[in-house]
Amino acid sequence: MINNFNECLETVNKTHFYIQDGDDQKPAFIVENNGEFEVTNNTSSPINFLKTDACVSSSNDNKRCDCAIYNDDTFCFIELKSSKRTNWKSHRETAEKQLKATILDFKNEDIAKNKTLEAYMCCTSCDIDGNRTRILRASNSSDVQIYFKDILKTRLYCGTKKEFN
Repeated sequence: MINNFNECLETVNKTHFYIQDGDDQKPAFIVENNGEFEVTNNTSSPINFLKTDACVSSSNDNKRCDCAIYNDDTFCFIELKSSKRTNWKSHRETAEKQLKATILDFKNEDIAKNKTLEAYMCCTSCDIDGNRTRILRASNSSDVQIYFKDILKTRLYCGTKKEFN
């Protein structure tokens, strides 16, 4: 599954940056300010940014998440969705499927082995719990939460921020 890995990987040596979704033909990318997903790095290690959709996965494969960020300890899959609050349920279901497919692709790859796995559903146009990143509550989607936790061994979050400590 992992094609063009080196061409899709960037190393980020910043303590704070944002990720912005590309359009249908272009992958997600790093921006200095006002991106859709915020990353804070409180460690001395660099963060790796892997463009999965439209780079590792072919541009017409809408079945994978947008990107991943990782360090030596944690591997985070990220799906960015721009949605009005009324459309969030439909977009959330699509995001869950995209995250599942990508996690399954990477689960046995060396870059994800022996790391804590996290998955982020990021809704950029709706206020989810004050825009704080939180673990998806079981009451919101218990079957999905159980599948991610027990089968994929991945903690599922809903929000727009990741902090590496």
